[in-house]
Amino acid sequence: MKIGAAIGPYAPPAGPAAREVAPERTRVDREQIRGAIRRALAHTEGAPPPEQLVDVLTAHASLETASGDRMYNFNFGGIKGRGPSGATAKCRTREVIEGREIVIRDGFRAYGSLDEGALDYVRTMKTRFGGALAPAARGDVAGFAGALKRAGYYTASEADYARGLTGLLGASGSAREGAAPRAAGAPTAGLGVSALGLSRVGDALDADRVLDAMGRAPLRSRRVENDDEDA
Repeated sequence: MKIGAAIGPYAPPAGPAAREVAPERTRVDREQIRGAIRRALAHTEGAPPPEQLVDVLTAHASLETASGDRMYNFNFGGIKGRGPSGATAKCRTREVIEGREIVIRDGFRAYGSLDEGALDYVRTMKTRFGGALAPAARGDVAGFAGALKRAGYYTASEADYARGLTGLLGASGSAREGAAPRAAGAPTAGLGVSALGLSRVGDALDADRVLDAMGRAPLRSRRVENDDEDA
């Protein structure tokens, strides 16, 4: 998992006692991420969500998980602690402590399904970073990135973070930094965001380089790939 900034001590949610599960790479594609986020938003709001909100959160979760290729235990954003069922997966992760990057093992929320992970991601965004959702619903990537920055979600520059998001949105034109969404009907390969995976963004965004330049957080953090894991 990727990036972030210290946002203070994290209190695990009340619920079942923590139980450790094995880390499992749960690869999905961007279309699956988008569908799960749409369902989670509809469930929490009781109504169909704005398309621009779905677009921006899909780009956000894609940025955090390399378009689903580096998703573990259906965790959408490297959220630490235990999931609603109490499940936590211990993984190696890189963190910066006193200016020095070290590798530690820590527990990340684990889920039994993509929909369970998406629902907890959406609820976390609403309860801890709710100020970012209004600009996201307008398709305002710069506003979304700025609100996350003010809430302590990451330590990178707003420009870098917004550029990463825009690189995942730009080809569809559905949302851009500070720009109104394009009228419906633009081809999007069924995603509502760029049909390009991170490996295709190329010149627009070298994802690993940008993400590695960003800070790490107690809530969210970059996991280190297991030594024996297939590429």
